[in-house]
Amino acid sequence: MFNTIGIITKPNDSRSDEKAKILSNLFIKKNVKVVHENEQHIKQADLIVVVGGDGSLLSAARTFVDKKIPILGINLGRLGFLADVSITDMEEIVNEVLSGRFTQEQRHLLSCQIEQRDKTLGQFLALNDAVIHRTKALKMIEFELFINDTFVSNQRADGLIVTTPTGSTAYALSSGGPIIHPGINAIGLVSICPHTMSHRPLLVPGDDKILIIIKDAEDGAIISFDGQTSVAIETEQVICLNQYSNVINLLHPKHYDYFEIIRSKLHWGSQF
Repeated sequence: MFNTIGIITKPNDSRSDEKAKILSNLFIKKNVKVVHENEQHIKQADLIVVVGGDGSLLSAARTFVDKKIPILGINLGRLGFLADVSITDMEEIVNEVLSGRFTQEQRHLLSCQIEQRDKTLGQFLALNDAVIHRTKALKMIEFELFINDTFVSNQRADGLIVTTPTGSTAYALSSGGPIIHPGINAIGLVSICPHTMSHRPLLVPGDDKILIIIKDAEDGAIISFDGQTSVAIETEQVICLNQYSNVINLLHPKHYDYFEIIRSKLHWGSQF
């Protein structure tokens, strides 16, 4: 089913390299061609296997989304929200995947464009979230929020999280946002410490266009994408966000259970 498999490891991690070597040998024994992330042909792979964690998978998703290559995540630590195959079960699950026994689901990304005076300053992708936040303590950001060109609100806050369903269990959750099931086509908007008690998290349809006008960021502000790439933003700049046109296909074990992962990561039902 998969003739060429690309392997991506966690940078500067000997454990990741060790597990990747085991996988590489397994694939070769199955007569599957193996390519590594530093090889040019990796973008022609039929499957990408990420040996690391959720952070490594986020990076891979942004890199390969336009190639429409499915991704399987091997987690080196505890069970991950995205990289959900443990190293204990790695070889068993990988053999099942090679035999066509797996679950596949689509995850949407965000596309973000930063503009100033009708000039595009940068374009970015995020699988989890795009987060506007201050860079100095006790200095709030003021911004206006529009959805589909309709004015929503003027806010003063520490920042704003624009999240996909995938990212709803990350920074947005710790800021009071809801858990959004990956099967729901929606975008979440979660204010960070807004200067009013009336602001609440907002969910909008996934195909809505979100526009944020920065009214006051004189004391410093940045926008971060998946917590991995950050860009300074300034007063009068405009942040335009919408759902990206292509999706990532994540592969999971055959008996993948989203709520089992939620229970495990968030300790639902644990006795303290």
